[in-house]
Amino acid sequence: MKKEELIKKLEDIEWEDFEVKEAKSEIPKSSWKTVSAFSNTAGGWLIFGVSKKGKLYTIGGISNPEKIEQDFTTALRSGKFNKKISANCKKYLFNDKTVLAFYISQQSSKDRPVYYGSTNKNTFIRT
Repeated sequence: MKKEELIKKLEDIEWEDFEVKEAKSEIPKSSWKTVSAFSNTAGGWLIFGVSKKGKLYTIGGISNPEKIEQDFTTALRSGKFNKKISANCKKYLFNDKTVLAFYISQQSSKDRPVYYGSTNKNTFIRT
């Protein structure tokens, strides 16, 4: 996703393949539900460093983007989920604020359902 595409999405409503998380200094726990849902449906972009109140998006940035990126990608590959998940990461600068965008691909039918933790009750989909 190019920076212009991200800006366009932030000017609109939240999409079924696009979700923002504030994530100032740590990965929000709700991110794992989103990863599961994107993996089990059509994929999507998970954006860290942006909050949403009503219809307004606010870019707050991330205090330590390198740590957040490393922690997130490590969790996706190291047993947080029942399958290893890969994510494409992009970094954007808005003035002095860093935003991270992770594209989570839909998993193949043989690799679904994707869930986090040790039980499939943590399986989610996007509708």
